[in-house]
Amino acid sequence: MNETVDQGHLRTPPGRLFRKYLYSILALAFAALAINTGFDVWFSYREQKQLLAATQREQAASAAIQIGQFVGQIESQIRWLSRLPPELSTNEDERLNAIRLLRLSPAIAEIAELDSRGLEQVRVSRRVADRTGSKADLSASPAFRGANESRAFYGPVYFFADTEPFMTLATRGTGRNPNVIVAEVNLRFIWDLVTGIRVGNTGKAYVVDRMGVLIAHPDLWRALQRSDLSGHADVRAALDGVGPPSGGLVKEGLTGQRVLSTYATVPSLGWLVFVELPLSEAYAPIYASIGRSTFLLVVLLIGAVLVSLFLSRRMTVPIQLLTQGARRIGSGDLGLRLAIRTGDELEALGDQFNRMAAHLRESYATLERKVIERTSELEKARDHALAEHDAAERARSAAVAANETKSRFLAVVSHELRTPLNGVMGVVQLLDDGSLGEAQRRHLATAAASGETLIALVDTILEYARLEASAETLEPRNFRLDQLIETTAELMRPQAVGKGLTFELACDASVHTSVHGDPVRLNRILLNLIGNAVKFTPSGGIAVAAAAERHDDHVLLRVTVRDTGIGIAPDMHERIFEDFVQADDSIARRFGGTGLGLAIARRLARLMRGQLTVASTPGVGSTFRFEVPLGLAAGGIAQGVLPPPSRPRRVLLVDDDPVNCEVGEAILKRLGHHPTIARSGASAVELAGDHSFDVILMDLHMPDMDGVEAATRIGALDLPKIPRIIAVTADVSSSARERLADAGIVRIISKPILIGALREAIEDDPEAEPTATQLAAGALIDRHFFDDQRELLGAAQIASLHRLLRETSDRLIADIVSAAAAGDHKQVARSAHQLGSAAGALGLVRLFERCREVELAAPSMSPAECEEAAQGLAALQEASMDALDQLLRPAEQRTVG
Repeated sequence: MNETVDQGHLRTPPGRLFRKYLYSILALAFAALAINTGFDVWFSYREQKQLLAATQREQAASAAIQIGQFVGQIESQIRWLSRLPPELSTNEDERLNAIRLLRLSPAIAEIAELDSRGLEQVRVSRRVADRTGSKADLSASPAFRGANESRAFYGPVYFFADTEPFMTLATRGTGRNPNVIVAEVNLRFIWDLVTGIRVGNTGKAYVVDRMGVLIAHPDLWRALQRSDLSGHADVRAALDGVGPPSGGLVKEGLTGQRVLSTYATVPSLGWLVFVELPLSEAYAPIYASIGRSTFLLVVLLIGAVLVSLFLSRRMTVPIQLLTQGARRIGSGDLGLRLAIRTGDELEALGDQFNRMAAHLRESYATLERKVIERTSELEKARDHALAEHDAAERARSAAVAANETKSRFLAVVSHELRTPLNGVMGVVQLLDDGSLGEAQRRHLATAAASGETLIALVDTILEYARLEASAETLEPRNFRLDQLIETTAELMRPQAVGKGLTFELACDASVHTSVHGDPVRLNRILLNLIGNAVKFTPSGGIAVAAAAERHDDHVLLRVTVRDTGIGIAPDMHERIFEDFVQADDSIARRFGGTGLGLAIARRLARLMRGQLTVASTPGVGSTFRFEVPLGLAAGGIAQGVLPPPSRPRRVLLVDDDPVNCEVGEAILKRLGHHPTIARSGASAVELAGDHSFDVILMDLHMPDMDGVEAATRIGALDLPKIPRIIAVTADVSSSARERLADAGIVRIISKPILIGALREAIEDDPEAEPTATQLAAGALIDRHFFDDQRELLGAAQIASLHRLLRETSDRLIADIVSAAAAGDHKQVARSAHQLGSAAGALGLVRLFERCREVELAAPSMSPAECEEAAQGLAALQEASMDALDQLLRPAEQRTVG
């Protein structure tokens, strides 16, 4: 049975459709009104601004014309004096005429008549007594020269007694030998003119001369200050001949507030008249117009709201009826019939709803049966999916447990294998007592090499197990980045050279710094990359490049390892970083290995928040790029009590700044030395001649005598012992070092002075003979670095490196001494570099740093200094090797025992 819908029952409050129509109509009306109002306000703003700018331009032009007329009138009056040729008038006549002109023109303060040669004939003044026939020679004066060159001369504005502005005006007469009339004109009239210009209620006008100096302003105090406005952009543009913008210029005025400004140029004088009006006053009519337009916009918008409400309701009520009817039909009330009487498309839509409801009612029974059948099928599929999910979860749990068991197994087996392997290696080393035959020695060498290979494999598997179990943690500390890279490269260089390969290391200057990170893991990554390059390169060479990019809070290290080896296929570029994977099966047969090196290297790189990538071409070679961020090492020295110096020094501190002297004296006393202060270079030379000093800290930039000249004079003194001069400067460039070396200064401390750097510079005396006992007491060996190397390489490899370092360093020291004696500075620098790299491999930090210093300073050393540096290196090398012997001896005794 059909049921007719009660429209009153279905009617609901306005919904989203009503709001949509309402907002759409409102937005359209508001947009139209807003655009119209905006255009009106914009054009009104432009017209008002153009009108204001035009008014200001007229005021400025009027003032400029009045100033020009004033100066032109004065010029005409002066020309009146020279109307007769000089030969037809006497000095007395000229004097009387000048007096008459002074009475007629109060602005003229003084008039002088010069003949054609520049000799003064008459001078009449309001300020001094008149002079006639003085014949003073003024031919060199700017006024005389300017008048002869252009018939009229306008001098710069000056202030007499700092109270009134004056300007010199000169004109040239007529005739064969014309005279020149020079007048001093009082410009106070211009002040009165500027004060009388009314620019709105609070605006001002002022005048600037052709040099950009303020010469007239309503505030007399500003004019008397003679402010230089040439640095202002608008003044500079006006002086350069650029005209003012048509709409005026918005800028910051002389009082600091925002103003609308324009200017005009005084003809012939080049002066500028500026007119300024504060923006608050200039734009007041514009703001009022905007307010009126806004009020009108609000009124029209209210009207649009009322119209929108009416239209929206007429459109949405039938649609709401359709919505509610569709909801009831959807809820199962299929007997519903909608009664919409609008006579348009909405009524046709209501009829369609009624037909749809009848069709749904007829097919409801069939549809319900089909739904029941489909629901049963879906329940069966769900049960099957749940069963498969449970099976997958069980398989995943089993895989995780198996992976954990594998990692624990690898760790336990690796640890258990190290103990007997170390014993085997120790016995193999003890068997070579010198009595074995050649065949037995070869067999023993083969066993030792196989044992070392097995230990390396066990170490690799152990490290892989730690990474797999996420048990690997970083141990950050401060270390020298360049020392670590060079040491790692030098460890692998013998392997490359032994295969007949070239080995190049290129470290950018940016890596010569101290950083904070994990040197052990970083060393491990570099060893893996370089070792792989050596292993898979049958011919050609290997190149290692390192650079560090400095950021605010860290250093980004980039290392590139290139080889000319067998290369890697493109589809293997990522797979080689997986566990137990090599480029192909023949790699393991030809070169050996577990396929874990690159996997460990990438995991360590990611552990350090870095990345490791490869680019390779088969048969051409490979390039591995390693990038990792490192922290910045803390500068200075640790807080607390400083160690006492080896002996107190008598130090002369030379600086003209009292604050620097006080700070430097406090630092020197804290370091345990005896400071004396000199406030100038001359005082330093005098004190150096009268007293004996061990060290002179010389500031380079002093007013009377700079540090280089003072050092040169001190070096020229006949002193029993020339003190060491250390320059204190912020310029540490190579050119500055060469200039200082010529004055006998070979050591530089950069500003600001750090206490650690100052202590090292004073203590590092190349003339002192370093005994083995003294050097051993210092920090000759970086124990952290040495322990890391021993952990990575093993005791046997460290002992081998120790012997190799002893032989290499002895040979290099002999080369340095002979090169120094022969004056070959390049060979000294080259050998010092090689010795430093070799010393850094085992952490001989003092020898490494001293070699670096000698390498940098060798080109500028004198022959005597070069020989002294060679002797110092020899003593330091002997002391460092003795300290290394003492450090290794207990370990060797434990191995033998």
